[in-house]
Amino acid sequence: MHTIILPWYGVHVAPISEYQAWAMRKGRSMERRHFLLGAGAAMTAGGGVARANMLDVPRTGSICFKVLRNGSPIGQHQITFTCNGGDLTAEINADLVVTLAGIPVFHYQGHAVERWTNGVFTRLDSQVNHNGTPLEVHAQAIAGGYAIQSTKSGDYTSTDPKPLLPLTYWNKRLLNAMLLNVETGRHYPAIANSPGWNSLPTANGGALVAQRFDLTGKLHLSLWYDQFNQWSGMEFHISGEETYQKYMA
Repeated sequence: MHTIILPWYGVHVAPISEYQAWAMRKGRSMERRHFLLGAGAAMTAGGGVARANMLDVPRTGSICFKVLRNGSPIGQHQITFTCNGGDLTAEINADLVVTLAGIPVFHYQGHAVERWTNGVFTRLDSQVNHNGTPLEVHAQAIAGGYAIQSTKSGDYTSTDPKPLLPLTYWNKRLLNAMLLNVETGRHYPAIANSPGWNSLPTANGGALVAQRFDLTGKLHLSLWYDQFNQWSGMEFHISGEETYQKYMA
């Protein structure tokens, strides 16, 4: 969901050198090969894991983040993946409550279902309650593009030559795509630059290493993806200090 997700100010995000990043990826290359072999075995056995991992779906079947604002937890953001052969469904749920002196002053709930077929994005249905304001976005693949219906942006057709992808963060392909905001229904090109790799704190009290990508233009946020292209963190700034810390299985 694209709303009040704010940056890692005050949280230690340690940079690592280019050599350290290379050594880390080199040292885990065998682990990745074993992972891909395991995925292939699952498909041979009749499962849909290998097809899902063509889209860099986590082998655990879910991603979950603890969301903190100014260091205090305010909720969670979770994505659950279900695959069946060439079909993949990603179900996104976010529930955030900001309080002041123990009194709720902002509540955000988001639910979206994202569908893919053979590696192609085909449909999105999103419902958001933005502090009491209901918002919906629906997108459906059609010949030559996507038909989009939204509360804020109305109904229109996108026929941009760049692929259209929902701004749900988990899919690293979005860094080279036209992004569909799942709250407003607006779309805009991703403009991304990577300043390098960082060590990030996790929700479990540990750390993970991931590559940072700064998005600019219509968006102003940073995303991190690990060596397996898994979404690992985010920072965003509007009017406070908020962090996403990933739960590690």
